[in-house]
Amino acid sequence: MGFLSFGSKKDKMRKLIEEERFDEVVRTAVKDKKAFSGLLELLDENNPGIVGDALLILTDILETSRDVFKDSLSSDFFQKLMTLMERRNPYVRENAMLLSYRLVESFPEVVSKNRGWVIDAIRKGLEEGDKNQKGFLLMVIGELGLSELRPEVETLIGVEDKVILPFEGKKWVPLGEIARETLEKLP
Repeated sequence: MGFLSFGSKKDKMRKLIEEERFDEVVRTAVKDKKAFSGLLELLDENNPGIVGDALLILTDILETSRDVFKDSLSSDFFQKLMTLMERRNPYVRENAMLLSYRLVESFPEVVSKNRGWVIDAIRKGLEEGDKNQKGFLLMVIGELGLSELRPEVETLIGVEDKVILPFEGKKWVPLGEIARETLEKLP
């Protein structure tokens, strides 16, 4: 009775990830909403390897089958990604940054609809985050054109601390340089 599917597919997704069958995870999650939901549930796991792999797989899915995400894009989901960006484990933190940035690029309309809490979350991250989180948030500010955050961006122009971000050309770059690039993008 394999055609009757009840309950979560989280355990199936975890098993496939543990077996490093990533292509199969992607194919399954794209075809089956419950499998995709199971993959999202893995973001709550305690094992940072599983969480980091799930984030990476979600990024792959976003790049190949963008529509799979439509029903999952909520403020709760974005807040979960913000929380994952605060993790000490670099594999989780960097993959959360990568997925978040790709989501912002792919679904600017969702971010626009939730502009208020996005600005609040970014402002909080700029105040409380570490230098790498701040660098990432500066990139998001520039991508979204969040001119409301111009004063916060301007305070970071002189910062020479170097950041390491999971993006091309953003490794060992002074935070102030990213702030200047961001200001150039703001209206």
